[in-house]
Amino acid sequence: MKSFLCIIFVLQAFKIYPQTVDRLVFLYTHFRHGARAPLAINDSFIDKLGEKWTNPGELTGVGQRMHYLLGRRNRIRYINDGKTFLKTQFDPHEILIYSSNINRTMVSASSQLQGFYPQDAETGETLTDEQIKIAYPQVNVDYEEITNSISKLGNNALPYQMTLAPVRMINDNDREMNVYDLEECLEERDDVKKKNAETVPELIEYIKTFNDKYKTSFNKYFQDSNGEYDVFELNDICDAYLSDYWENRAMSNFKDKTGLNFEELNKDCLEFFRMYFLYCFYGDEEKTLAHVDSSKIMKKLIYFMKRRIDADITTENEDSDYKDYSRPKMLMRSGHDSTVSADLIFLIKALGLNAKDIYAFPKYASQLALEVKAYKTITSSSTYSDYNVVGYFDDKQIFNVTADKFINGVESEIWSDAKVNEFCGFDETTNANDEDKSDNAKTAYKVLMSVFICLAAIFLATTIFLAYKISKLNKSKPPNEPNYNVNRTSVTETSIKNN
Repeated sequence: MKSFLCIIFVLQAFKIYPQTVDRLVFLYTHFRHGARAPLAINDSFIDKLGEKWTNPGELTGVGQRMHYLLGRRNRIRYINDGKTFLKTQFDPHEILIYSSNINRTMVSASSQLQGFYPQDAETGETLTDEQIKIAYPQVNVDYEEITNSISKLGNNALPYQMTLAPVRMINDNDREMNVYDLEECLEERDDVKKKNAETVPELIEYIKTFNDKYKTSFNKYFQDSNGEYDVFELNDICDAYLSDYWENRAMSNFKDKTGLNFEELNKDCLEFFRMYFLYCFYGDEEKTLAHVDSSKIMKKLIYFMKRRIDADITTENEDSDYKDYSRPKMLMRSGHDSTVSADLIFLIKALGLNAKDIYAFPKYASQLALEVKAYKTITSSSTYSDYNVVGYFDDKQIFNVTADKFINGVESEIWSDAKVNEFCGFDETTNANDEDKSDNAKTAYKVLMSVFICLAAIFLATTIFLAYKISKLNKSKPPNEPNYNVNRTSVTETSIKNN
């Protein structure tokens, strides 16, 4: 045994034996927004269970708090773990943050970043005395309130040494990341959900079970005569209930009329949504909506993942790694229950996992995290098989595969842009994203410049050639020489005419 240990020690010392390394190389997080107001409210801003809200769908204080704390947790795991994966101060070239073009996801991302880069002395900005003197806007600041604010700021750029980070919006004209928020594709997506709701046996059976348990209580409150609720009606009811429950709303009238146990209903509504997304959204064999909603982000994810692994293998200079946004260490996406679900189902299909074993409904502030780790000593001859991709959902590990298996599996499932556009009915000629337009413009410019240069070269060469020929002709022609050609022609023409 001692001899064996000595051999291992020697091999390790000379780096012959592969060293076990748990080193983070790249990170992708996709999280659902925090707690929000319900989506289904009436004109008086009253939800289905009688609670009044300010605006439908907006992030609440509880939702902001959720993401602030998730940011603090991620800072502990990815910054303060002693492995220095990310810098302690925000570096815009290390992290790319994307959000859907909806308030609750934008505010969720901002709230999480406040926790990721909190009010610590090490992350604060310091202004010089000269900067403090000139750091006033071009307006009159001679007001007591502003003067007091200046005094409180001291040398800080912002109160409490806040760190602001850019969040990139996925707007209606940007189809590079996803199509979830695009109005043009809603009808096509709804058609898939409706078909699945009517045909998938597991969902049909679950809705019957849910109705058998709750329809009597719901009928007492809603006073419905039909007594049955389809999957979309239950979606509205459970959506309102979870929003109220997570905000600790009393729901007094609803409770008095139904007598329901709220904790039990909370668990059942969460299970309802798990079944709703697993089978209504993605119950068809093709997993159509998972491909529609995730193919574009997965293509972007694989692109960044490959660049980070390649940079790690070639041990490029760290100082040159982040001159632009093409090689981030971390890709963040602030999304929705449906977009996180789409990623989960997409990966389950791509990696051949069992959906029933690992799929869970993304609660408020749930997070899918993919960590690319190096487990061996990396050399210039290393390949993607020397890296592993470990998937976590709310800190529970759901898979651990080699990077080459992950990349090959994902790439085999990605739908092309043309296939997504065909499904949604997009007009590719008028709805190309900005990057495509920019690339097309650059290509057209290069072609035009090439044509122009070729024509200019031909023109110049022709001009030089003609000038040379004319010059040579003039030099060979004797001075004052009669133009015999003209005389001959004239004689010939006269003879022909006469004949």
